[in-house]
Amino acid sequence: MAYGYGSMEATVPRNGSSRSSSPSDRSISPNLNPKILLENSIIPEMERTSSHSIQDREEFTEPQSVLNMSLEQPRAETMRDTSLNTEDQEELKKALTTVTLPSEEVDEADAQLHHSTKLGQPMSQIMKVDELDNTALQLAMSFQQSGEISQIENAVQLWKQAVELTPDGHAYKSRLLNNLGNAYQLQFNHLGELSDIESAIVALKQAIELTPDGHADKPPRLSSLSIAYWSQFGHLGDLRDIEHIIGALNKAVELTPDGHANKSNLLNDLGSAYQSRFDHLGELSDIASAIVALRQACELTPDGHANKPLWLSSLGIAYQSQFSHLGDPSDIECAIVALKQAVELTPNGHTYKSGWLNNLGNAYRLRFRHRGDLSDIANAIAALKEATELTPDDHADKPPWLSNLGGAYQLRFGRLGDLSDIEHAIVALKQAVELTPDGHTNKSGMLNNLGDAYRSRFGHLGDLNDIEHAIEALNQAVELTPDGHANKSSLLNNLGNAYRSRFGHLGELSNIESAIVALTQAVKLTPDGHASKSSRLNTLGSAYRSKFGHLGELSDIDSAIVALKHAIELAPDGYADKTLWLGDLGSAYHSRFGHLGELNDLEIKSSHLNNLGNAYRSRFGHLGELRDIDSAIVVIKQAIGLSPDGHVDKPLHLSNLGSTYQSRFGYLGDLSDIESAIVALKQAVELTPDGHTYKSGWLNNLGIAYKSRFGHLEELIKLTPDSHADRPSRFNNLGLAYHSRFHHLREPGDIQNAIVALKQAIELTVNGHVNKSGLLSNLGNAYQSRFSHMGDHSDIESAILANKQAVEITPDGHADKPRRLSSLGTAFQASLLSSGNPHVQLEAAIRWSRVCVTPASAVQAYSRFFELIPQVIWFGQTVSRRYKELPHIGRVVGAAAASAISAENLPLAVEWLDEGRSIIWGQILQLQSPLDDLYHKHPQIAKELEMVAQALQNAGTSLQNGFVDSGIKEATVEEEAQKHRRLADRYKDFIIQIRGLDGFASFMRPKRFSELALAATATHGPIVTVNVDEHQCDALIICSPEAIIHVPLPTFSLKQAQQLHLKLVSSLHSNGVRIERNGDRATRPASGDNHDHFALILKVLWLNVVQPILSKIENVLHESTQDTIPHITWCPTGPLTLLPLHAAGIYGSTTERNINISDFVVSSYTTTLRALIISAPKFKKPEAKIPNVLIVSQPNTPGLSPLPGTVEEAKVIQKHTSSTHTCHLNHDAATAKAVMHEMSKYDFIHFACHGIQDIQDPLDSAFALYDQRLTLKALMSLSLNNVQLAFLSACQTATGDENLPEEAVHLAAGMLAVGYPSVIATLWSIGDKEAPLIADKVYANLLGHHDDSGKKKSKMTPAYALHEATKNLRKNIGETNFAKWVPFIHLGV
Repeated sequence: MAYGYGSMEATVPRNGSSRSSSPSDRSISPNLNPKILLENSIIPEMERTSSHSIQDREEFTEPQSVLNMSLEQPRAETMRDTSLNTEDQEELKKALTTVTLPSEEVDEADAQLHHSTKLGQPMSQIMKVDELDNTALQLAMSFQQSGEISQIENAVQLWKQAVELTPDGHAYKSRLLNNLGNAYQLQFNHLGELSDIESAIVALKQAIELTPDGHADKPPRLSSLSIAYWSQFGHLGDLRDIEHIIGALNKAVELTPDGHANKSNLLNDLGSAYQSRFDHLGELSDIASAIVALRQACELTPDGHANKPLWLSSLGIAYQSQFSHLGDPSDIECAIVALKQAVELTPNGHTYKSGWLNNLGNAYRLRFRHRGDLSDIANAIAALKEATELTPDDHADKPPWLSNLGGAYQLRFGRLGDLSDIEHAIVALKQAVELTPDGHTNKSGMLNNLGDAYRSRFGHLGDLNDIEHAIEALNQAVELTPDGHANKSSLLNNLGNAYRSRFGHLGELSNIESAIVALTQAVKLTPDGHASKSSRLNTLGSAYRSKFGHLGELSDIDSAIVALKHAIELAPDGYADKTLWLGDLGSAYHSRFGHLGELNDLEIKSSHLNNLGNAYRSRFGHLGELRDIDSAIVVIKQAIGLSPDGHVDKPLHLSNLGSTYQSRFGYLGDLSDIESAIVALKQAVELTPDGHTYKSGWLNNLGIAYKSRFGHLEELIKLTPDSHADRPSRFNNLGLAYHSRFHHLREPGDIQNAIVALKQAIELTVNGHVNKSGLLSNLGNAYQSRFSHMGDHSDIESAILANKQAVEITPDGHADKPRRLSSLGTAFQASLLSSGNPHVQLEAAIRWSRVCVTPASAVQAYSRFFELIPQVIWFGQTVSRRYKELPHIGRVVGAAAASAISAENLPLAVEWLDEGRSIIWGQILQLQSPLDDLYHKHPQIAKELEMVAQALQNAGTSLQNGFVDSGIKEATVEEEAQKHRRLADRYKDFIIQIRGLDGFASFMRPKRFSELALAATATHGPIVTVNVDEHQCDALIICSPEAIIHVPLPTFSLKQAQQLHLKLVSSLHSNGVRIERNGDRATRPASGDNHDHFALILKVLWLNVVQPILSKIENVLHESTQDTIPHITWCPTGPLTLLPLHAAGIYGSTTERNINISDFVVSSYTTTLRALIISAPKFKKPEAKIPNVLIVSQPNTPGLSPLPGTVEEAKVIQKHTSSTHTCHLNHDAATAKAVMHEMSKYDFIHFACHGIQDIQDPLDSAFALYDQRLTLKALMSLSLNNVQLAFLSACQTATGDENLPEEAVHLAAGMLAVGYPSVIATLWSIGDKEAPLIADKVYANLLGHHDDSGKKKSKMTPAYALHEATKNLRKNIGETNFAKWVPFIHLGV
């Protein structure tokens, strides 16, 4: 029988993996192997390209991935005859039986073989090795035909036995080890078990070690080892395998003589190995070595040889790689020549035709990127489409071919902007991903390319779903790539850039942080010598700069500088982007200098840099080398950055920069260059004083730049098809250009053209596009510019509308949101100047305040708001009309105060809270203000003002009732209104005139804090203003004229206050208290059965408002009093005015300590600080003189329910007064006219009657007397100077209106305005039984009484008198009967 020692070696595979480094190229270089197909998939680096949005320009990288595969092609080999005779077949059957039997039967079968030998069938050990070897060979050959896995498994076992039976040193040992290694390789290719390829490498290395250098089989065995390493590299991505491959193939080539038929094969494989190492490490020496080897392979192969197309394809791909890194046009020309020849030499229908077409298509793509010739990209797409059409879906090459086709469509989309191209790209790339099975080494590359296509479409359509899909795909690509894989750094770099894209559009900090994480990992995984290391460092530095711009963290700009410096150090001289990176580094240094002010960052003299830039520019003019003009721009920009604004040379540097940009624009036609030229030249003009020698020259240059830009933009739009994705951005750029020229030249036609172009840009941009908000913002700014120039109110309205839409569609957290809010605020601010209508201006001020980004800017808006209030709530209106204007204003006051507090301007917050509350009462009091100082210095003006004020007050509160003498004919309504307006205008003119007098500049102006703080002295205790706003709640405590104590109330809110008020209303209902505002005093006892809400309300007020305040001022309270309990005055705002702060506490608890405010302080309320300041001088401390008391009672008011308790109430008061000091107007004696006539004669007045609050017309709120209602409107006509206390024992006399919580529209406030410095009133309907009890104790405390020992006690002030009386009532009826004791409150001094 024939043994065929070299037969297995005749079937070893060769790998010819190589690729192009051009973006998204997937090139093939198949090897010639009858049955073994090896694949090696590689993802290359990404190239740096420029991607820009409508408004911003950022440098990004374009993803790419190359798939390289080794394809088999038959190679004629001579094989020995291995046919078996009958006797040999029997021996083979027995041998096969041995290797296929279960392990426990092997020994028995082997024994049978030995037994047959003893019976006369001779079979030496060497014969057995030969039989095992030949049988294994037959099985391996059969496996390559059938693919039956058991055959190769049996072959491996047979060769293992043969190796074990062959002694070391035997001549056959190396051949058997070689065959065993190749069998493991075949088994690995089929099963993918890593242990198989490891075993293959071990066996093949042993075979080579046993083979001397001069042996004819040494080169093919080295080739077999290289193939095994290829397989392991494709599985693990360990670059050490590539080193082993190159070492083995170099040795094989060296040992193969020239003229040997296999030398070209080995040279091709060696070239492909160098190519692969270059792809991963970027060493230029590797690609040069690859080209040398592959050219030799082609030269050694005649044209008719079957392998010639393969070698040509590998050579073409190597030229592509070298071109991508060096940019020599001759390389891409050589590549296309070689690849076209490969296609032409391959007949139609040939297995590899699609591969050669794929490689040729990729080469055309690369040349298109370099030359921009549209015929190249058309040829690329045609070749790649043909490649995919020739390849069935289930073929392993279909996904990479589709991926290449998608990349070509994407490239053409970038040039032409035809959306159908990017759609075709995504379809092809998605199909590539779907056809690539999970776990396939190329899956991550396919996902990477798909992610980039989505990112490209996102850049043009602005659909956020696209960037989400991009990040999702890129994340999957990274996750599928094991750590240590050579491609991981590329994928991380791509992912980082996708996060940067999303950050650029959304401004979310998490995106730039994710970008930095990914880019940092990419840099760490990239070896220092790698060609892409520098670009990745620059990208990382740019990401850090973006984060620094967002947060201002010094560590970020430091990290940026480190990365950018490292990038520049690694970039070779002449590298295309190096000058740009120098500019990036200079900008980073400038940013840090702006942050720290360290001159070390500005070491290089600006004049030297400017001179160097001019030198570069001159050389460019002579040689036309683009790198010279790029270098000129970089160094001149650095010179400018180092020159302070006032430096004499700065305009010169700017002019040089502008001219340099113009030169590059003329050479490249890039619009961004002429834009930069205009910016620089404008600055040069602005910094040059009029009359300067060079100013005319700068203006001339600027005019030329403008002319160039408009000509370029208009021509560009004409050449842009209607469906082009960039058409909106080009209209936007044209509009911005017109707008810019308008600012400089003030030609009305320019701003008109700007608006037209910007409107077209918006109309062409679909809703939801991320750039739409920027376009709207640009349009709004253009409208505002035209308004500023022409004053047309419709323009500012259009500006507000556009800016408002821009703000609404800009997500919160976006980096541009503050700027767009600021633009909207500026538009509102401008609108304040455009309309004489105070209502329109007030609304504009409010809207302006709402879009302010910082508290300081909001304070500016609110300042204007307060200036406008007197014009809206105008003296020329009736009081009733003024009240109708107030709800809208009241809701803004709290927000204004909150902004002042946030801006840390506490005095201003106090001023605004006082100015914005009780506005109507303030105006009434203003008209009643004494004019002593004015009378003293300007008596005539004072007299005239007083007359006008009195007439104006009468007009505002004109009584159309029985108080008007019947003999006087009433004027018509219109005559009254005209008279009223004339009086208001005259009053305003008087005020303006008086403020012009010496010493009266602040006459009738809102009081400053220094004046308001005097109220604390008047009240002999702290005044607590509690501001309740939608966003924050705060207490401002005035303890002295010098200081304000701020107490934040973070656990309380506007919503909580509103909910507590609703619970209060519910609790009053459940306790049987009438809360209808019809004047009924409760004649039936409140049930008191349900006080759950009451206890909760008072507990919440204690824990969240009162207790934090009292804790803060504990020391102040103790200092303000010695022997008595301290006094505190509450000035609440918003819905808190409707809640009983004076009763806050924890009551009836079995689990907590019971505690309430009355244990610590006596509480009073005030409507404003102004009211306290006015009332304080009128108030007289209790003294020996017995006060006069006027008692008004109505036990049976006609038309209303009886109040029998009022009779008892009058009696108990009279117990503490003498008849000579008391007047009691009861029942029919208590008419409105009689009461008004008597009021000025008595110190105290006590109303025991029905009280009515009219929420439709607050001034019609009244006391129900015998003949008619005594309204607030009537009381306001009075001015009482010597009165002291009004005790309003009527219903709801201090109940505010929830729609006007800031205005204190109730009877108690009216009595304060009339002149009573102190008022006791009720928050809701009081019980007819409880009223006499309270009155008894109050008057006893006010007038002095005898205690149980008979000793007369000292008189108390009204606040303390009510405090003690309420404590007594609470003790008698039970402290949890809240509805009965809580409603009594004290207001004023």
